[in-house]
Amino acid sequence: MRLLKTEAIVLKNNLIGETDKIATLFTKSYGKLQAVAKGARRSKSRFVNAIRTFVVANYVIFEGQNYYYIDQWELIEAHKNIEKDLSKFSVASYIAETINKILEENQKSERLYLFLKHSLKAVDELQIDPLIFISSYDLKLVSLLGYMPQLDNCVVCGERENLKYFSNSCGGAVCINCKNKCFDAKPLHEVTLKAIKYFLKGDYDKLQNIKVSVVIKEEVDKIITAYMKEHLEIEFKSKDFIDKLQNM
Repeated sequence: MRLLKTEAIVLKNNLIGETDKIATLFTKSYGKLQAVAKGARRSKSRFVNAIRTFVVANYVIFEGQNYYYIDQWELIEAHKNIEKDLSKFSVASYIAETINKILEENQKSERLYLFLKHSLKAVDELQIDPLIFISSYDLKLVSLLGYMPQLDNCVVCGERENLKYFSNSCGGAVCINCKNKCFDAKPLHEVTLKAIKYFLKGDYDKLQNIKVSVVIKEEVDKIITAYMKEHLEIEFKSKDFIDKLQNM
């Protein structure tokens, strides 16, 4: 019987059997895996809080014939503020979904793990507009995955001036002279470009008091969402819920 000892973050959980739950864990040492918490559906179970979504904990997991099973756990971070705030919960759900869909089973990435841990902590502790946070998170995520958009100069010719367009297929900002070389180049407002740069390079804590107009905020979100879809070829359902919250 193989024992795994690792820190992990709960991405999601589901019911299995009459009394158990199965969690999707992103482990720091072994990548993404599924682990059963026996009796977790019982209110007095020692595992009742072990696989709550967004929990960070140290786990001892053993490998059974068909599943991994959680044997012991010790809480590191519960992210209680996320549970109490619908807006925070929606953002955290989106973050967990993106990581879950990007990762293959048993795929390891300590950089991605630490980024997820840092992002969830920021959601829990900071007060940031959901769309601004999501835009910043998405930009940081695609950059971490190797798809950082070119923003400081034209992605086609290298020109640093007159960056008036953005192209998903070409991979970033495009100057006036090269707009016809990228079939999907769309007009890009100068303020929008500045906002995208700031969201990409700025730490989360610097986004708390930033003032961005609704028009620019929505334009950035639209651009980055399309960029994510182009390069990751994945759509995320929880993003729809965030959009609905913004319109309430």
